[in-house]
Amino acid sequence: MKSLRILAIAGVLASGIALTSGTVVTVASAAVHQSCVATRLRVSLGVAQGTAGTIYYPLVITNSGAACTIFGVAHVQPVMGGTKRSVVPVGPPARNESMGQMPVMHVVATGKSVSDAFGVVESGNYTPSACRPKNAGAVVVSMGDFVLHAYLPLKISVCTIKASTTTRLIAAGTTGY
Repeated sequence: MKSLRILAIAGVLASGIALTSGTVVTVASAAVHQSCVATRLRVSLGVAQGTAGTIYYPLVITNSGAACTIFGVAHVQPVMGGTKRSVVPVGPPARNESMGQMPVMHVVATGKSVSDAFGVVESGNYTPSACRPKNAGAVVVSMGDFVLHAYLPLKISVCTIKASTTTRLIAAGTTGY
């Protein structure tokens, strides 16, 4: 059984995905858990934090099922509209700031969370002609097969002609880092 775990871990590492055990269990057990499924994951907003003209909103992904694995970067699109079914995109989607970084596979126990730091640059930092700011009332979050379409009410001002929002690789815990 030990050699089977070693082979499974070697296969995961060879695939270019690093493993972390900080979220739940040992690295060896990451290879034996199933991938998380969208029906068992809930997305919510964490506590906002601001720094140098950017407000970061942790997008918290909480597992309600059995321990499972998850990795990647959330795709976040600011939108207008009052419901999940009636939305209109506002500006470009969030720009991925973790390009070139190796994703970390997280093992998430029941009731535990991973998160993504969703950044919103203050639209007033740009000239009106370089930004064309517009208010959004929510964001739509997706992440491959893990999160299909989560609608989160969030009033923000974004640029419509350049990406003024960012996202990055998910991290253990609820802060986005």
